[in-house]
Amino acid sequence: MQPARPYRPKVSRETRLLLTAAALAIAVLWLLARIRFQGLPTTPNPIPAVLSQLSASPRYDDLAGQLGQIQARLQPSLLVIETASASAARSVAFRLRDDLIVTRLPPNTSAVPRKDTTVLAYDAASGMAVASAMTAAAMPLPLPWTPSRLQRPRYFFATRLTPAGVSLYPVFIGSLTAINTPMWSGQVWTAPSGTDLVPGALVFSTDAELAGLVVANGSEAVIMPSALLAAEAERLLSSPPGSGGTAGVEVQELTPALAALTKAELGVVVTAVTAGDAGAADLRAGDVIEAVDGVTVATRQHWRVRVARLSPGDRLALRIRRGGDLRDVTLVAAAPPPAPPASPLLGLTLRAQPRVGAEVLGVDRGSAASRAGLAAGDLITLIAEVPAPSPAQVLRAFNGTKAGERVLLAITRGDAHFVTVLER
Repeated sequence: MQPARPYRPKVSRETRLLLTAAALAIAVLWLLARIRFQGLPTTPNPIPAVLSQLSASPRYDDLAGQLGQIQARLQPSLLVIETASASAARSVAFRLRDDLIVTRLPPNTSAVPRKDTTVLAYDAASGMAVASAMTAAAMPLPLPWTPSRLQRPRYFFATRLTPAGVSLYPVFIGSLTAINTPMWSGQVWTAPSGTDLVPGALVFSTDAELAGLVVANGSEAVIMPSALLAAEAERLLSSPPGSGGTAGVEVQELTPALAALTKAELGVVVTAVTAGDAGAADLRAGDVIEAVDGVTVATRQHWRVRVARLSPGDRLALRIRRGGDLRDVTLVAAAPPPAPPASPLLGLTLRAQPRVGAEVLGVDRGSAASRAGLAAGDLITLIAEVPAPSPAQVLRAFNGTKAGERVLLAITRGDAHFVTVLER
């Protein structure tokens, strides 16, 4: 007896003919479409993109293997520039085009990079600079990274300065969130607190695509997306912002108590007026600046960004609120006062805090204390080897040094503790 064979349903002749006709019709339609629309690109197969999203994220061990290859690919697009300052600060620059680079200069640094670069435009508010590279090189540049989901956790490669040049290191970012800031015309991405991102670093995907430039947004570091980076570079080149001007006005945030008193719903509160021009004379402490040149000033950062982009002589049309009434004031930006000459004097006004140290009440401009970064309210808890020094001991320790010698200080500023150096 032969074993029973599994039952297989028989496909009818009509069904086979129908399937064959359908396949031939699809093939003919595709051929006619390619002949009719020859200039259009071929529609990509969506299956690989879907599979790439479903595939597992790379592990740390996998990233270590990719690091060397990706660094070799990106190296021609990364440069190190040194600024023409006494500290010779170094920054990572990215080649936007064969002869155009973009970078972020450190704060309080002259916008004059040296070594084969010439600055074309500089934004004093953000520190972003666009420069021409004397050593132009034709090479394929990294593609921009366009995420499908910002909230998804992933690894990136970020740049880091080393004595040998620019290196890459992997950084894990749990999620990215798009936010608006007064600094930029588009959205930037924030990462969870504690993420290892440093302003000035460039961030790349694990496929060597440019994610963006890390910039400072207040006290946090955010990523400026590659598309926004290119757009801001073009804006800087076409309309360079001003720099070097000062409004002569200090402001603070509008608190609920101040809002109730001044009848202002938004704006910043004037705390001091230091400039002597006629425009500044129309302002006084307690005024609320609600708008500048027709643009709402919602936070103190909005004011800082606007003032940082002033040139001497620029005019600001302010809408202020005083005593519940609205007023229009014109403010003219002035040149900052010249830096005072360096003084060998200590330049501190101190008050004793028994068994704690010496409290700083005032700092003279251009003095040794000013150069060391001391400010009113600091508490000197140690000088040289003297703990909890009195004002007399601070003065004695400094006067005991010779020209060019240094003495160590321990400082408490609020809840922070740090050390600095006084140089005579």
